[in-house]
Amino acid sequence: MIAVLAAMAEELAPLRGELAAQEVYTNKVVKMWRTEGERPLLLVQSGIGKANAAAAAAIVIERFAPRALINIGSAGGFAPHVKVGDVVVGTEALYSDVDATCFNYRLGQVPQMPPVYPGDPALLAAAKALAAAEEFAGRVAFGPILTSDSFMSDPARVAGIMAAFPQAFASDMEGAAIAEAAYQCGVPFLNVRSMSDIAGDEAARSFDENLELAAARAAEFFRRLAAAISA
Repeated sequence: MIAVLAAMAEELAPLRGELAAQEVYTNKVVKMWRTEGERPLLLVQSGIGKANAAAAAAIVIERFAPRALINIGSAGGFAPHVKVGDVVVGTEALYSDVDATCFNYRLGQVPQMPPVYPGDPALLAAAKALAAAEEFAGRVAFGPILTSDSFMSDPARVAGIMAAFPQAFASDMEGAAIAEAAYQCGVPFLNVRSMSDIAGDEAARSFDENLELAAARAAEFFRRLAAAISA
């Protein structure tokens, strides 16, 4: 079974709207639904932010032992060629708001943990094969996705992060935390995000206007990916 995690109800809505699913777990933040059939999925609403995402991932792994965790939803674009509505598949996940460099760790590296969390090679290969399809031409990019507990709307913060992480394609608020939990437990992980906004002072307005679009685009790519890796 594949577990697909999204922070918000709006980000899971495209999947829940077309898949019959039964609620299997809920607490004050996390909600989970399981679909039936030959290719069951676990739909997970994790709550927003790193702590909620890591807690949800741990619950999913402990209770349901999924064969992969795939994080979907919206994100803010960082790379110049990434546009609103584009999908970015994370080649690696890393934090932009962790700093233990005084102990000779890399910027973004949690002490005693890897500096980055690579996307699972098999899942990445399947995603790249899917992205080559004509319907996704020019709409899917592959690159590092940052994670921070800050929404990327402050120009000074964004400029500082871009200078520190020039390789970043996008930024979210959950991905690296889920990747860290997956790494700790040996579960394959991939992050699939669609851009609701471009990091900067217009990001909050753009997020409100384009969340539904981003949710639909990320869910669309995930649906096709899940079918490919479950075949």
